[in-house]
Parts: sequence; structure tokens; C-alpha cells
Amino acid sequence: MNKVADSENLSEEYFLGKVRKMGLYFETDLCDLKISPDILKKVPKTLASKYHIVPTFLDRDHLLVVTDSEQAFMNISQIQKQLDIPIKLLLGEEDNIKMALSLYYKIQGYHQTNDFSNMTEDLEADNTPLRRKINEMIQNAARDKTSDIHLLPYSQGVYTQFRINGHLIDVTEEYAFKASEAMNIINIIKGMDTSRTADASKITLPDGGSFMIRHGDIQIDIRMATVPIGNADGLQKVNLRLLPQNHKIVKLDAIGYPKTDLEVIKRTLYKSATGLFLNSGPTGAGKTTSLYAQMYHVVDMASEPLNIITIDNPIEIREERFTQVQVREASTENLSLTPPKILKVGLRSDPDMFLYNEIRDAKDAMVAIEASTTGHRVFSTVHASNCIKTITRLLDLNISKTSLLAELRMIISQRLVGVLCPNCSEKHILTEAEKSILSKEELIMLTAPTVELRERSSLEAQKSCKQCNHGFEGRTAVDEYVVFDMELRDALLNQKSFSQIETILKTHSFKSMWDKGLEMVKSGRVELKEVIRVIGKED
Repeated sequence: MNKVADSENLSEEYFLGKVRKMGLYFETDLCDLKISPDILKKVPKTLASKYHIVPTFLDRDHLLVVTDSEQAFMNISQIQKQLDIPIKLLLGEEDNIKMALSLYYKIQGYHQTNDFSNMTEDLEADNTPLRRKINEMIQNAARDKTSDIHLLPYSQGVYTQFRINGHLIDVTEEYAFKASEAMNIINIIKGMDTSRTADASKITLPDGGSFMIRHGDIQIDIRMATVPIGNADGLQKVNLRLLPQNHKIVKLDAIGYPKTDLEVIKRTLYKSATGLFLNSGPTGAGKTTSLYAQMYHVVDMASEPLNIITIDNPIEIREERFTQVQVREASTENLSLTPPKILKVGLRSDPDMFLYNEIRDAKDAMVAIEASTTGHRVFSTVHASNCIKTITRLLDLNISKTSLLAELRMIISQRLVGVLCPNCSEKHILTEAEKSILSKEELIMLTAPTVELRERSSLEAQKSCKQCNHGFEGRTAVDEYVVFDMELRDALLNQKSFSQIETILKTHSFKSMWDKGLEMVKSGRVELKEVIRVIGKED
């Protein structure tokens, strides 16, 4: 045991190998042990959470305890002193410990730290000026309705930017982080992680985690991602994605779809009792919000409760009326909770509808298709830039095209564009660069005598305007959609090129996001520069 305790400076892989060789590795699923209450009482809940330990049974005069933390081995004498009983410590899988603590102690989340010796029951007790500054930054970002915070260390400090209404706003001078603080900022933010996935020692590989804050009475879930930058100096770029859980139900009518599109979308949802409904677009395009709006519409049409099961990785929108299941990946199969496992259980749970977070590959597509072919509506997302590319990406997957096309009911591709503030926006005159990408018909439409194009005002005017947020009053969706029928399925079955698919779709009255974006520009609600930046025009 002392050999293990002396290995503080060894790598995690080396430590794990040493423990296995010494026979101190615990592989049995703790949740299957049915640990007796008498044994559990020997380790109070506070200590179980503090040291990440689960007691299993008495081995002669020793209490057999399983942990997932190398640091627990370093502090074994302190643990024994607090428990007042000799212990034998074994190392187990992180997910094994996490599930056991949840089952036996009702501990749903806890921090992982590298220093147990000075840990207090209040893990947020660190109130250093730098931590207060980081907390203030996150609170201010939430106040400004920021979707992402970007922290990029450089030679003189840390570039700090908020993404607001889809635009990056530089707030570096406002927070003025020093270059010498960069490493501490990263460690403090990783220390906020409650998912137990972030690793402060992981400085040469991407890392991630999540935690929660409260802004007023709103809970905000925050996803953290880091990526190493530069050479081997330990610096990392940090992205924080803010996901407000304000429990405000967004209905289809509030997404921003044109009235004619809404009628088609609602009619398709109404008449289709089964099948795949997909939303596509890049990150931050509002895909998940739109999918939930579609599901809420189906619930409203049903006029009765529906059993909706979501397969999420991660859960982005918390809805207590849905059965939301988080995918969990572990190093051993029996501790993993994979999408096929969730679907298998879900199909036995009297479901009405499924949401499958994202189709990334053939395995994901097969899960979604299986749920659909068993007679359910299935809603999912795809990362693709438009409807045509969504179709080609799906058709390129190593799955049956016939099965896929048979289940597809509707694809909606969308972007979110900023809506100009009606108070401070200004008149816009087309630039030569803008004219160069417009067709003759588009140019005539935007220069008609009755049309007045608008643009954001100057930075000074934006700052003085009390009705907007950096020149925008919010964002709205610009969409394009494809509704599948037998004629379209037959036509797509043997056609894969972009031009062929576009020709087929045009025979079904397909209208692109670019065309709809220009209509918004014509109305003065959106500036042309925004449509070019967010949607773009393809040849």
C-alpha cells in the first residue's frame, strides 16, 4: 500500500498499471452488490462525497472500500482516522463510483480535486480575486444573453470575447486578464466542472466538462471545452457555452418561420404518425430549440400527455415532462449507457415519441431509423449547411438508402440572423462588393423605389440606444425545408450529385435560405451583410 501512496508524481496510466499488478483493482459493478445499510453507515455521506469512496463489506477486521481517485490512496491514513476503522482501499472505474454514490448515497454530482487534505464541505469556498473576476465575467455574460465566452491566451494577456446575437464582441479591455493569470484561469474554470470529466493535468489534449450557475432565478448550464494552443507551454483556449434553462416553452410560431412555411410544417407534423423529422445547420443555429418546438406542437395537437423519450449527449434543454436520458461512455461496456441500450429500454417503456440528439454517423442513423420503423415519430439533428447537403450526407452513410428514404418525413435547415433595432438602425446603400454577388433579378428587387435597405448604426449609436443589444433586438430563424413524398423518394434513390438533387427539389417548390434571407433584407428587418455572413450565397 505504501508503494501506491508513494506514487504521487507518477502518470495516471502508470499508477493504474501498478494498482492492477498489485491486485488492488475492483472490476465488479458496485450497483449489483446490494451493499447492506450497516456497511454504508460506516462511511457517512459527507465523507463518501469528499473522498469519492464506497464501502462494500468487512474483510476480517478491515473495511473494503472502493474509490476512483488516486488522491484517496495518498490520504488513506487520514480516511482511516476519520472512519475509526482500518480500511483496504481498491481502485475502481470513475463511472462505477459515480453510479454507486448516486444509488446508495443519493449523491448526484461532486467535484474531483487534486488536494483532499484541505478540502472543506463547501467546494466553492475559494474566493480569490481572480475567481471573483471570472464569476463576475460569467454573470455579466449571462446578463447580456451571451451564447459563448471565448478565452484565448496571448503574449500580453487573454483575449476575451462574448458571442451575442451570433456576433463576437471583444471585451478584452473590460476584464484585462494578465498573461501571468492564463494558467490559473484555466485551472479555476476546470475546477468548476461538476461532471468529473475535466482534468487539470490534461494540457496537451482537448478537454471538456460542465457546470451550472444561477443568474437571478434562472439556472444556466455551462459546457466547457479546451484545446491546447502553441507549443508545450500548457496554454489552452477555453470556450464556455451558456445554456439558460429558463423553462420557457418556445412554440413553433415564435421560431421565426414565414407563415406559409409554418402551415406546411404543421401540416406535415399533423399527418405523419411516424417517421424521421430532421433539423440541420451549424452549431448555434437553433436546431434543438426548433425540434423541441415541433415536439411541443405534436403534444398540443394530441390534447393529452405523451410519453417522450430523449437520447441526449449532452442534454441541452431540460424538460421535466420528458424522459431525458444522458448517454454515458465508460471504458467498460457494462458501465456504458449507449444510444442502442437507451433505445432498447425506451421501446419497452410505452413510448409515443423519441428525440435523438444528433445523427453523426451510420450507427446514429441506424438507431434513429430503428426507432422510426417501430412506429414512432423521431426528431433529430444533423450538422450540415443546408437541405441539399443534409440529404447527400445521409445518402453517403453506410446504411440502406431505401430504409432511410422510407422513414424521412421532413428536413428543415436553418440559420439565426440578427433582427435590426428599429430605433437606431440606419439607411443602407448597396456596396460594390454586395452588388457583385447579386444576380440581375436580385439587384432589381433590392433597388426598387419602394425598398429602403437598413443596416446597423455606428458603435456610438448602439451604445447609446436603450432598446437593443449591440444594434439588434434579437435573432430570428431563416429556414428552408424539404417534405418527402413517394415521388421525391423514388427520384432520390439513385441520384446523389448536388445539382441533380437541387433540380429534383425545385420541382417540389423548394426555396432556399438565401432567397428567404433576401426577402428579409428587402423588408428592412435584416441587413444584407448579415445574410451574406450567416447564410452566404452558393453558385
